[in-house]
Amino acid sequence: MSPSPRPLLLTALVCALGTLAGCGMNADEIPGIPGDNKPLPGPCAVDQDCPNPSLFICNTALSRCEPACRTREDCEEGKRQQYALPMCDNPLGCQCDMNRCVVGLCAADADCGVDEVCRDGACGAPPAPALAASCQVTPEVVVGSPELSVVFGVWVKDASGRPVVPRDGATWSSLSPMATGGGTGVRAAFTLRVPGAEQDVVEARVGSAVCRARVMVLSPDVPDGGVRVLVFDELTGRPLPLASVAVSEVGGKMLSVALTGLDGVAWVPASGTVGLSAFHPDFGYLTLARHDVDDHRDVRMALRRNPQDFSGGVRVDFVEPRAAGVPAPMLRLGMTGLSVPGLFSELASGTLLGFEREVEVSAGGTRRLPLPSGTALWLEGGTPPPASAPGVAGICDGALAGVLNPEEAILSGTCGTRAAWGLTGSVPVAELPLNALEPGADPLLMLGRLLPLSPRFYSSVARDAAFRLVPTPGLSTGEPRPDTVAYSESVSLDFEGVRLAFPFAVRVPELPRYRGTYLDRAYVVSTVVAPGRGLVPLGLGAAANVAPADPNTDADVRVGRSGVVALRMAPAHHGLEGQPYRLLVGATSRAALDDASAGTATGFVVADLPGLTFDPLGEHPVEPTVDFLPIPEDARYNFDGAEAHGLQGRELRADVDEPATLVRVVFTDRLGRRWTVLASPDELEEGIRVPRPPAGLEDRTYFGDHLGSRALLRVEVLQVTGRDARDTLGPSRLVAAGGPGLDHVGDLTRAASSLDVGRPEVTWLYPELEGQRLSRGSAVRVRVTGFRPGASAGADGRVRVMVRGGGKGCEEILVSDSAASPATGEVQLQLPVNCSGTGVSLIASLEDTEGALLRPPVFTSRGVDIP
Repeated sequence: MSPSPRPLLLTALVCALGTLAGCGMNADEIPGIPGDNKPLPGPCAVDQDCPNPSLFICNTALSRCEPACRTREDCEEGKRQQYALPMCDNPLGCQCDMNRCVVGLCAADADCGVDEVCRDGACGAPPAPALAASCQVTPEVVVGSPELSVVFGVWVKDASGRPVVPRDGATWSSLSPMATGGGTGVRAAFTLRVPGAEQDVVEARVGSAVCRARVMVLSPDVPDGGVRVLVFDELTGRPLPLASVAVSEVGGKMLSVALTGLDGVAWVPASGTVGLSAFHPDFGYLTLARHDVDDHRDVRMALRRNPQDFSGGVRVDFVEPRAAGVPAPMLRLGMTGLSVPGLFSELASGTLLGFEREVEVSAGGTRRLPLPSGTALWLEGGTPPPASAPGVAGICDGALAGVLNPEEAILSGTCGTRAAWGLTGSVPVAELPLNALEPGADPLLMLGRLLPLSPRFYSSVARDAAFRLVPTPGLSTGEPRPDTVAYSESVSLDFEGVRLAFPFAVRVPELPRYRGTYLDRAYVVSTVVAPGRGLVPLGLGAAANVAPADPNTDADVRVGRSGVVALRMAPAHHGLEGQPYRLLVGATSRAALDDASAGTATGFVVADLPGLTFDPLGEHPVEPTVDFLPIPEDARYNFDGAEAHGLQGRELRADVDEPATLVRVVFTDRLGRRWTVLASPDELEEGIRVPRPPAGLEDRTYFGDHLGSRALLRVEVLQVTGRDARDTLGPSRLVAAGGPGLDHVGDLTRAASSLDVGRPEVTWLYPELEGQRLSRGSAVRVRVTGFRPGASAGADGRVRVMVRGGGKGCEEILVSDSAASPATGEVQLQLPVNCSGTGVSLIASLEDTEGALLRPPVFTSRGVDIP
C-alpha cells in the first residue's frame, strides 16, 4: 500500500517562519498538490481500490483516488490511455514530481518552439512590439573617464505598467560621440569616448517606446603631482558633491583634503603609496588602505547611503487563489522581501525579511507568535494580512505617488525601486501541529531542507516595486527605530504565481572552520540577477553539518548523499525572463548560541546557472568552480591611538591566504553608519593603518556613545575576478578609472568569508537596579559578550569589578578568572564581607591578558546601598 499524501511540507514552511520550530515529517510521506489532478468518484482506503494502482494513489486523508506516477512516462497519454490527463496535453507535457503528474514549465525561450517564447514558465507567442509603452535604461546615469566600458540593460512596460519582455530586446544606439556602442538585445555594451557634460547619450528603442541614459565623460587629462577622485552613489550612479577626499600617509597621518565639486570630482596632491579616503556624512566612508598614485592617478570611489538614516519599503498584499474545491480548511502563508543590490553583507539588520513582530494566529487555537514582518499567515477565505518588505534607496520616476520631482528624491535618498518577491504555500489546518514548538530551532534551515520535497510552493514577483523613504524615527536620539515606519506604497503578489517546478541539487564545497570546528549550516539560495534591482530569490535549499561535524554537509533526505544539497526553484518570471540565473551557496556557524564570546562566521561561493534542469534525484548536481575561503578569525585591530599588543595605533593585521584578492574591514556605529577599509591580502599581512577622518566628521571606528567605546567590527575576505577567472581583482584595479568599479563587486565576487566580530560589552545582571540594597558579602553577576573571560590559554582577559565609596573596607578590586557560563557569558564575583555604606559604586570593566584595562575602556557601573 502506498503511503498517504500528507502535505506536511507546507506546515514546515510555517515552522520555517518561526511558528513551528522543530515539527517533523516522515521522508516517505508524499505531498499532494491541488489543481488539475481531478479525483475519480468513489471512496478508497488503499491504492488497490483505485482503477490502476500503478497510475493512481489513494489519498486516505480525503478518501479519494488521485493520479500518481513514478516516472515521466506515467504521465503521458501512451501510458495512461483511458486515464490520460488533459492538463498534460501541452507542448511541455508533464513532469513526475514527488509521485504526482504536474504540468511542465519552461525556463528559457530555448525550451519552446521556434516561434514561441517562455513567459511566466509557459510557452506562447512573443509579445507584440506595440505593447511597449514605456521603458527604462539601467544604469540611467554614468559618470566616468574615456575608455570606461559600461553594459546597459532595459526594462519595458505596457500601457498599464505591467512588465513586458520583448523577444528581441531593444535597439540600442549612441546619440553623441561621448560614447560608442549599439546593437540589439536586452543588454548592450558602450565605451565612453569624448569628454562632455552630462546629457542623454545612450538610447534604447522598443516599438514606439524610447528611453535614454545620461552620461558625463571626464577629461582624460589628470594634472601631475596628484590623484583625481570621482565620488559617486553606488546605487544610483549620481556624482556626490561636497564629499571630502583625503590623502594620508601609510602610517595614517593626514596629508591633504579636498572637496568634490558638482561633478563629484576632486583632485588631491599625492605621490607614491598613500591612503586614499572619501567621506560624506550621508554615506558610508570608504578608505583604500594603500593606493599607488603612480599606477592609478584617476580613481572612481562608490559610496552607499547610510542604511538607517531613511527607512521605507512596500506593503505586500497576497491575492488569494481561486477555491481549490478541497473541503478541509487551509492555512495560507507567504514570505516576501525586496531584491538585494550589491553584496549581501551590505544589508542592514532586518532588511531581507523585515523586522520581527508578534502576530496572532488562529489555527488549532489562538496564539501569538514572533514572525518577521515579511511573512503573513491567514485562513483560507479570510483576508490576507499585509506583509511588509523594507528596501534601500535608489531611483524612481514620476509614477511614484507623492514624488513631484523624482531627481530631487533620488539625490536626497528618499525613494527607491526594487523587485518585490514572494514564496507562498498552503496547508490543511487539521495537519498543523502547533504543539510541536522547539525553542532554538533554525527556521531557515528547516525551510531549506523541506522545501525541495514539495511541489506545492509558488513564486511571485512584482519587478518594479517603487517606494518612498522617510527619516528614521529615533535617529536624533541615538536609538533608530526603522521597524516603526509605516509604508505608504503597496504591491500585490499572486498567492499561486509560478510553481517552484525545478528540483535539482548542488554540491557544496568543503566547509570552512571557525574556532577549530566546521561551520554547521549550509544554504543554497537560487536567484535571478535583475540589473538595477539586485538579486531576486526564486528558491532555496539547506542542510546541516552535525552528524558528523566534518567538511561535508549531512546527507540530504531527498538526495541521500553527504556534501550535496537539494533545492527547488521557479524559472524567471513576471518580467525577469532573459536575465541570468545565479546560485549563492552559503555556510554559517551557530557558535554564538553556545559561546557568548563568539562572533558570527559566514561564507559563500557563487555558481552561475546557464539554465534550469528537472533533476529531483540530484543525479547531476551543480558543481561550483570555487571553494570557500577561510574565515578571517585571526584579524586583530587596535582601536586606540597608542601602540598595544604588538600593533601600532589604529592598525589592523590578519593573515589572509590565496585565492582571496580583496579584504573589506567594516566599522559600524550605533546609528548603523559605516566606514569600509579596503586592502589587499598582502597589505593586511603587513599591517594597515586607519586614518582619522577630517575635522568635523565623526570617527566611525567608535560607537558614537558618550563612553567613546569601539564600533562594531566585521572583517571580510573576497575572491573577486573578471570575466576570466584568472583575472584577479584587488582594490587598486577595482577603483581605477577604466576598471570594473566597486559598484560591481557584488557581480564579480566568486567567494567570500566574513567574521562579524561585534564588540566587547559588559552589562549588569545583579544588582539589576540602580540604588538597589545588597547584603554584605553578596555575589554580583555581569554578562560579557564579544569577549572570552578567563585566565586560560585562548582567553581575551578578565573581568574586573572596582568597589568604591561606602565605608572602610570597600576600596577593593575584584577579578574573576573564569566565566561561570560560557554560553551566556555570565561572570560572578563576591563582594568583601566587611564592605558597607550608602552610595557604593560597582564598576565592572574588562582587562586584557596583561591586566591592563581595554582601550578604549569597556565598562558599566552600578550604585548600590549595603547596610
